Amino acid sequence: MRDFHALAVRYRGGMLLVFAAMMFGLSNIHGSREQLHERSRELVVRLPLVFQIAMAAGDKYLAANLSGFRILVSETYRMGPDELQVQAQLQRDVSWLNPAHEDNYYIAAAILSVPELMPAAQYILRRAADARPDDWQPLFYLGFNKYFFEKDPIGGAQVLLEAVPRMRDEAESWTMQNLAARWIERGYSAGDAAQLVGRMADNASPGRFKRYLNHRAQRLRDLAALQALTQRYREIHGQPLTDLNQLVAAGLIERIPPDPFNRGYALDEHGEPVFASRR
Repeated sequence: MRDFHALAVRYRGGMLLVFAAMMFGLSNIHGSREQLHERSRELVVRLPLVFQIAMAAGDKYLAANLSGFRILVSETYRMGPDELQVQAQLQRDVSWLNPAHEDNYYIAAAILSVPELMPAAQYILRRAADARPDDWQPLFYLGFNKYFFEKDPIGGAQVLLEAVPRMRDEAESWTMQNLAARWIERGYSAGDAAQLVGRMADNASPGRFKRYLNHRAQRLRDLAALQALTQRYREIHGQPLTDLNQLVAAGLIERIPPDPFNRGYALDEHGEPVFASRR
């Protein structure tokens, strides 16, 4: 009995690995049987984290890889809402076990893009961004989700700017800053956006892109000035503008400022100055 106990202690790690392999195999068999009964069900079981770690012999990174492999081979196009909810929770588990797991954040960005799953995607992407300080891509996906799905251009722009210092390619950095500047324009008033884009220009290296940002800041300042003059015109005349040149005719401005991007300015349906649409 003493010999058996010594043998068990000596090979405890190996026995745990064998046990983990057996359990993983049984889970696959169970999954296969489920597939025979209902082929659309791909992910039907989510074990508590403590059991996932125990099955991986106490190694949380191995546990993350085992769950990550299960997610990777699943056929998400056949999943219904319930299966996708399980997948989202499994991916949150992987992120908790190993926030730097690359496949996990890629899959989260690609698959968990419906409103009810977005909190899980953003949780995974934020943790990946924090755990991978040299990788700008989790921040790009996080910012895009904020802008497009959460309708938060300001928050999205802030995340994009957080990613810029991580980018080694200058052209990619310019593209990211340009995108952030556009989102800032949509999320702030023209005056506030002009200040923010102007600060971006101040921090940019001398050259073409710095000039580009300065042009964006100037056209925002001009738009803010036109909006203020429009309000003044309404106070004086008691009616909205129908043409921007009415500001010139009323003596409120000498001329409509030129747009450095040659798009010009227009009035929206409420008589407020906006950037003209592309023709």
